[in-house]
Amino acid sequence: MAQATRLVHELKNLLKSRGITYRELAKLLDLSESAIKQMFSSGNMTLSRLDRICEILSIDIGDLLQLSEASSQRLQQLSLEQEQELTADIKLLLTAYCLVNNWTFADILERYEITEVEGIRYLARLDRMRLIELLPGNRVKPLIALNFQWQSNGPIEQFFRKEVEGPFFNADFSQEGCLRLVKNGDISATARQQILERLNNIGQLFDDTVIEERKLPLPQRQGTTMVLAVRHWIFDAFAKFERTQDQ
Repeated sequence: MAQATRLVHELKNLLKSRGITYRELAKLLDLSESAIKQMFSSGNMTLSRLDRICEILSIDIGDLLQLSEASSQRLQQLSLEQEQELTADIKLLLTAYCLVNNWTFADILERYEITEVEGIRYLARLDRMRLIELLPGNRVKPLIALNFQWQSNGPIEQFFRKEVEGPFFNADFSQEGCLRLVKNGDISATARQQILERLNNIGQLFDDTVIEERKLPLPQRQGTTMVLAVRHWIFDAFAKFERTQDQ
C-alpha cells in the first residue's frame, strides 16, 4: 500500500474512532458531503486539506505518519509457537510488552529486576522470534502491533484468564481515573451489534492515544488497561428458573 493511501486509510480510522461523519467533516471544511466521499475514495488530497483535517482531529501530520507506519508494518497476530514462547518466560513477556509500548532498553533495566546480560539475551530472543528488529546500541524496532489479536483460546488468552483477569477485576475501582461500568438489559441482536461497533471504535481510540502519547517522557506515562466486554448472558441464578422447551 502506497504511503498516501495508507495515510488516507488512517484518516478514515481516526474519523471513525472520533465519531466524526463525512457529513460533519464536510461542514467543518465547507465542502459538500459528496466531495468528501470522493476525496477519501480517490485518495486525492492537497497538503493544506490534509493539514486542516489533522487540525480537526487534534493531531499533527507527524503523528499521522507514525500511526500509518505502525499499523502498516507490524504483525497483527502471533503464531501459536510465538505465544507459547512468550508465556513460558514472564520476563521475556514483560520485555516484549515494554518494547511494544516504546520503552527503551535502559528504561526496562531501570524499572525492573532484569540484569543487562539478561536483557540482552531477551532482546536477542525477541529478534530471533521476529517480534523486534534489534538495532545497534540495544535499540529496537518493534515488529508487532500494539494490541495484536490473540490466538483463540491460545497461550496468551489462557495466561490472561489465569493471571490477569481475576486480579484486574478484584478491585473497587474507586481511585481517580478508574471506572467499572456494568449495564444489563434486554436489547435486540441488531442493537447489540451497533454497541459492539462503537466499543471497537473506543478500542481504536485507546490504541491511537497510546501511540500519540509515546512522545511523552516515560515518567509521565502510566500502565493502563482497558477491558471491554459485551455478550448475551444471563445470571446463573436467573437461568435455573428458565422454562425448557418441553414445558
